[in-house]
Amino acid sequence: MLCDEKAVMGLPIYIVVAIIVAAVIIAVFSIAIHNIWIDSQIHQVECETDKIVSEAENMFEYADEGTMVTVHADFPSSLRFIVFGGLPVNSSFEPDNITLDENTSNNYYFVMNTGRIFTYHSNARFSGKNHNEIAIFHPGVYDLKLELIKGDNSRTYVKIY
Repeated sequence: MLCDEKAVMGLPIYIVVAIIVAAVIIAVFSIAIHNIWIDSQIHQVECETDKIVSEAENMFEYADEGTMVTVHADFPSSLRFIVFGGLPVNSSFEPDNITLDENTSNNYYFVMNTGRIFTYHSNARFSGKNHNEIAIFHPGVYDLKLELIKGDNSRTYVKIY
């Protein structure tokens, strides 16, 4: 007759190991889902931005001064802010100097709530409602007006407001 009492003693260890392995798998899966959600939010901001920039570049290249176009944009709440006509200044804080710099007016960037900054370059030069300022937008739904104007320096800008 076989009598192995060690197998009964090892059973709780097997259960603890199984629980730990299951917890690790669930943790990895949760982190992956969270990262996919963050990436989808970034992709949504990029898509909305691409609509604006594409229209602005078309206007900048082919339209006449005074041309106006309306673009619908829906920025998710995971966006901190987006800037057209400037570059970030060493931080993820909203710029306090909103004066348009002619050398960086063809750049745009956005900052997510996670602090990640995404910077891009365009063929078009951007300005805000006042053509001497950058354009800043926060999360929300907008019907943005894009207008092709001549600045004080007789350069062409796409004014976004």
